[in-house]
Amino acid sequence: MLVEIADAATATGGHAHLLLEPVHWAQDAWRIADDLLGQHLRIFIGFVLALLVVGRLTIEKRNPSNVYAWGLVIFFIPWLGVPLYFIFGGRKIRKLVRAKLALNVFTAKLAAGGAAAPAAPQKKFGHNSFQLFGDGVEGFNALRAEIAGAKKSIHLQTFILGRDEPARQIIADLVAKARAGVEVKLLLDALGCLGATGRFVEPLRQAGGRVARFMPVVPLQTKWSANLRNHRKFAIFDRDRVLVGGQNIDRRFMDARDTPGLFVDFGAVIAGPAVAPFNESFTGDWCFATGESPEKFRDLLAYKPADSADGTEEVEVVTCGPDADGDMLWERLLILVQQCRRELTIVTPYFVPDEVLFRSLIVQGHLGRKVRIILPETSNHILADFARHYYLRQLHDAGVEVLLYTPKMMHAKLVLVDGETALMGSANMDIRSLFVNFEIGVFLTSGKAISDLTSWTDKLCRDCVTYLDSGHAGAGANRRVMEDFAHLLGPLL
Repeated sequence: MLVEIADAATATGGHAHLLLEPVHWAQDAWRIADDLLGQHLRIFIGFVLALLVVGRLTIEKRNPSNVYAWGLVIFFIPWLGVPLYFIFGGRKIRKLVRAKLALNVFTAKLAAGGAAAPAAPQKKFGHNSFQLFGDGVEGFNALRAEIAGAKKSIHLQTFILGRDEPARQIIADLVAKARAGVEVKLLLDALGCLGATGRFVEPLRQAGGRVARFMPVVPLQTKWSANLRNHRKFAIFDRDRVLVGGQNIDRRFMDARDTPGLFVDFGAVIAGPAVAPFNESFTGDWCFATGESPEKFRDLLAYKPADSADGTEEVEVVTCGPDADGDMLWERLLILVQQCRRELTIVTPYFVPDEVLFRSLIVQGHLGRKVRIILPETSNHILADFARHYYLRQLHDAGVEVLLYTPKMMHAKLVLVDGETALMGSANMDIRSLFVNFEIGVFLTSGKAISDLTSWTDKLCRDCVTYLDSGHAGAGANRRVMEDFAHLLGPLL
């Protein structure tokens, strides 16, 4: 306080007697008290918020890298980091888990014909057909053809719905089917489809179709979280055919023609008994988003798609997300990596793995397995590109072949193991997909599907350069600093 008075005296040109005037004394005292109260209040609020963050981190039992990354942001920029954590930092919120798990159990019970839900519900099915669509043009045409051929129902969910011409065309196709009496349900992630859930899809609502938003970002209540996103992408037609993959409905992912901005990605149409778990997954997500009871979908859940006439494929479907007790897709992926005996190929747009998966890949490289990771040379997320080099340098040193696709952005997600097993679906090879998002994975173990996916991957490799040839391995000191910083924030990406 004395310093404040001295400074004030100096500011008045040395006329300290002015400060002795009662009015000035009162004003200065009030200002100083207000400043002190504001400082103490800010410190108190910051302390309370820090306690809440620590408590939530402890409850959620996060891995150390995630705790460290959030701690770094909160320590250096607390007034930004703490609010961001409560908006984007949630993983498995307990009330959400209980509500969605109860919904999943009830849904599984209905799918089992009303009996008690089995402890390990069937997820592997034989006698399915598999048709690969190897790029965004084929995927766009396949989606339009399946919509046109649907006679009873179309259940479609996507993470991103653009407001461009391809998306307008798909909405127009859905409107035409709804007007023709086909049941159309469109489930959109509220954050990924931000700006496309209102007037853009209103024609579908007016035509009799249903549109629902999954986890609105606002209001930020217990049931909602900006961090917990539904990243699943599939469309079910007449309950027994599904188009699944990593493609969103957006010009970057699918279009009527091949353009420079079209991402490299693939999808597949699966027909047969394996569509049943897709029906169950969609029902659970739809009911959670709308508040409707799964009882309304009893017939759909009890429906058993018939064997495909030409079906020889064995398909297993695995879902993961905040509504699961564990991290099933990550566990299955880890098993695939650790049980590899000859060769392993991973295709992913982003590569920010957790420590266990990362070390498992290094071990396989040291054991002499043929491990190959294919990434875009430059993705559409610059921070993820910086973060991946911490891992790529060590994997390269361990004998893993790192290939970078050069022509354009590559958005595909695929794992091939020993020419015997393939994993495709919506999940990227990063912490967000494997531990936070709602995702879906499709495991394939039959010859035709493995052969088709292997051929697609081999074609991809023709336009790749090695990690050494790309120049990234020899990055300078300044770039290394950026890469290491991005690596620290990797769990938040």
